[in-house]
Amino acid sequence: MTGLVDSKAIEQSLTREEQLALKNKRAGMAIFQISWILIFVVLIWANLGLRGQETTWPPPGVERYDVVLPIIASVLLILSGFTARSGLQAVRTGDLARFTPMWRATLVLGVIFVGIMAFEWVNTTATGNYGMLLRVMVAFHAVHALVIGAFLWNVHQNRARYNPVNFWSVEAAAQLWYFVVVAWLLFFVVLYII
Repeated sequence: MTGLVDSKAIEQSLTREEQLALKNKRAGMAIFQISWILIFVVLIWANLGLRGQETTWPPPGVERYDVVLPIIASVLLILSGFTARSGLQAVRTGDLARFTPMWRATLVLGVIFVGIMAFEWVNTTATGNYGMLLRVMVAFHAVHALVIGAFLWNVHQNRARYNPVNFWSVEAAAQLWYFVVVAWLLFFVVLYII
């Protein structure tokens, strides 16, 4: 681990303008994520509202979703959150040799997650509001995951540019990926557990 740097010390060594720019980028990311949170909240609210119109959930005659593949997908997605975090920490401490495999693992796990959920989306036999809610919520999350996955891929393709001073794109991609993980866990609970 020789040659690794203290990321906090690096941030503190930035000029006042660089520190302010980083602070503004982080604030902008927080505002952006809050706007996305609102969309996910609306989808969850709509789900609960439609459920409230039924006496039982799923409605009579509709088979409950199988949870085996979604559980596997969820575990892989949680793991991808840890690999993204590890990749970000690697860049911030100057351990660029660890960044690439961690970021690739995040990408591979994300692709597997989207593949499993696409399989679920295509193969669901549920009808009515029950089936429609699954398709809408899974599709919305999948599009979100694909867009952020493209950003992760772009960071991976430009990995030679990142270092303990120039890490914002890696941090932004990781923060967005954490959001993908958390949003899915909320959707998973609403769609498959309650």
